[in-house]
Amino acid sequence: MTQTSRSHMKVAGLGLLASALIASNAFASGFSIFEQGAKASGVAGAFVASANDASANWYNPANLVWMDGTQFQFGGNLITAGGDTELTVLDPSFGVFQPTTFEPESSIETPIHLYYTKKVSSNIAWGVGITTPFGLVTEWEQRPITFSANRSELTTFVLNPNVAFRLTETFSVAVGLDYMFADVGSFSREVPIDLDGNPLNGFEVIGFSDLTGDTTELGWNVAMSYQGNSTSFGFTYRSGFELELDGAIEYTDFGPLAPFFPASDGTAAIELPAQAAIGWGVQLTNRFSIEVDVAWSEWSAFEAIVVDLDTETAFSRDFVVEENWDDTFSYRLGVFWKTSPSTEWRFGAVFDESPVPEGFLRPSIPDADRKGLTIGYGHTGNRFTIDLYYMPLWFDDITAIGGEEGVVVGTYDTFVQLAGASLNMRF
Repeated sequence: MTQTSRSHMKVAGLGLLASALIASNAFASGFSIFEQGAKASGVAGAFVASANDASANWYNPANLVWMDGTQFQFGGNLITAGGDTELTVLDPSFGVFQPTTFEPESSIETPIHLYYTKKVSSNIAWGVGITTPFGLVTEWEQRPITFSANRSELTTFVLNPNVAFRLTETFSVAVGLDYMFADVGSFSREVPIDLDGNPLNGFEVIGFSDLTGDTTELGWNVAMSYQGNSTSFGFTYRSGFELELDGAIEYTDFGPLAPFFPASDGTAAIELPAQAAIGWGVQLTNRFSIEVDVAWSEWSAFEAIVVDLDTETAFSRDFVVEENWDDTFSYRLGVFWKTSPSTEWRFGAVFDESPVPEGFLRPSIPDADRKGLTIGYGHTGNRFTIDLYYMPLWFDDITAIGGEEGVVVGTYDTFVQLAGASLNMRF
């Protein structure tokens, strides 16, 4: 076979797991999801110091000891993905010789959260949460974008038990475990192969690859909280995860080349980042309070994806995908406005950095620095609170630089909307 055909086969191999583990741009930096409670999301996630409902199990479990009784919360988000994203491509290596605009398929995703908390005594409380801290659904249907990524679907769930201890009248700490389940429901792409070595004749074979896989992993978290008369501080840290996905790859529509693309089991090693956040809250009046948070993600841990296939051929081999992401910070401001004993309005703003260098920006994650505004509403009854929020996110235009396999040279223009609700019950 020609060198050109071998090059396309190599690109196909890169798609096994590299983009399957990269999440949608609808969320926080990289592929993390910060929206784990509607009250917190109403103030753009500036909730580390102020967390005072059951979602404190995620935002700051040290605050669990400051809440009375038992609480249960269930909620979710509606996130628009793809409908307001455009990729304008000018990349001769993908056969695009003049600026052409492509759009991904639109979808609405619904990550959920579930919490239970209980105060055991004046000095001890515990809680448990189920959250979706990482996630992805992206789908492209137009060639040649499908040669880099067709459909990518990743779901994660974390079971997170925590125990909080009050050490003084104003200071508390917490420790917890994070048990993650990660599932790649699908990662598919088209695989173009040039048999005669003449790109002017087009591709003689366009096959199809699809990957599925899953894994579990254990992490940990710690938190601290100070609650004064009018000032509060909070700090949380969550460890990273070293995942090894057990998966299977299947190839179809390769015709006479099928022996070169056998189905195979395999593994992929990937590191997810440690994350930390600090928050400062101030009660300005009986009706107004504010909070400012800074969050950090150790995305530099995401250096590469190492793929090991059980069945190898001359063109389907083990490989390493370089990512070389950067650490990121996000900055969040929240305002709480209590208009009556049972009603609270919330407002927020966020600036979130992207960890993805332009030279590693692939269509499965059209990420960029982003800015968002939020509005939230909460109504409290005798034993329940209903919280709602809405958040538009504006992404900076960003141009991918070619060189790495799977990177399509082009400029991304993205806008995303999020909304959500939570029901918090007290017993």
